[in-house]
Amino acid sequence: MGLSYSEFKRKAREHQVKFREEILCVEYNKYPNVLNFSDARKGLVFYEGFREEILAELKKPVPKTSSAPSGQMLTNLLRSEHIPYNVFFPMNKDLNGCKDLFNHILGKEEILRIEDIKIEHHPEPIENYLSDHTAFDVYISYTNTDNKECGIGIEVKYTEKEYALKEGTSEYAHVKDEHGNTRLFGPYFNATNNSRYFKEEVTHDILVTNKFRQIWRNHILGASMVQRGDIEQFTSITIYPEANIHFHNDAMPEYYELLSETGKDTFIPLTYEELFNLMDKFLNVENGKEWNMYLKQRYLF
Repeated sequence: MGLSYSEFKRKAREHQVKFREEILCVEYNKYPNVLNFSDARKGLVFYEGFREEILAELKKPVPKTSSAPSGQMLTNLLRSEHIPYNVFFPMNKDLNGCKDLFNHILGKEEILRIEDIKIEHHPEPIENYLSDHTAFDVYISYTNTDNKECGIGIEVKYTEKEYALKEGTSEYAHVKDEHGNTRLFGPYFNATNNSRYFKEEVTHDILVTNKFRQIWRNHILGASMVQRGDIEQFTSITIYPEANIHFHNDAMPEYYELLSETGKDTFIPLTYEELFNLMDKFLNVENGKEWNMYLKQRYLF
């Protein structure tokens, strides 16, 4: 029998506290899973073997329409913002192995060549797509076997669950009218309906619920890129720990059931456990065994 969500989150917190105490050997700031600012600035949330490269990457300017990395990314060991850097940024060191890895995940020899791996990315200008700040935690651009440009958008979760839609926010205005009825913002409406990702009986009311809203938005961001003609094919992948039952038992299987056959071809749920084992098999990165061991020690329990 698996952990309840509250038990999983408690164990994840305890696991990160133990990591701070026994591996990093540093003190905490206010909460046991939060680093002191001085230690956070050293990039201790990142794997030591790639730490300096990641910190250099974080110093690069970001587009005006993008958000700079939050301070919590460097301080809070329990948050997921740093995880794309620990897991995906180093894959740039073996793009051929990365190609084999994602061909296996896609279940077909689709990828001819990986072109780039970007962290926290959205297409520009945003007005041509969803016209908001929806972004991929990771975006992998690749050339397929027909020599067409394609993309994979990855959403990374750790202890997250669904979150409430707050009245008065721009997110609320994009999916609700002044009376609280579902009414999709124009780019959302077009990307959703034109994608043909969803079964005919699936209503917008279902897609904008707390359980599905973020998964759906990332999925249709990729759809908008296909509709604009930027890419030929898009796949949305959500990764999460198997013990996070909100995603593993509820959100992922239930969202998948909303999808048409076309939609199912563009959406993949993937656990950390599956991904880390596949990385160990397909990637050939210097100190790769130590890196993979770190990822398993750091995020699995």
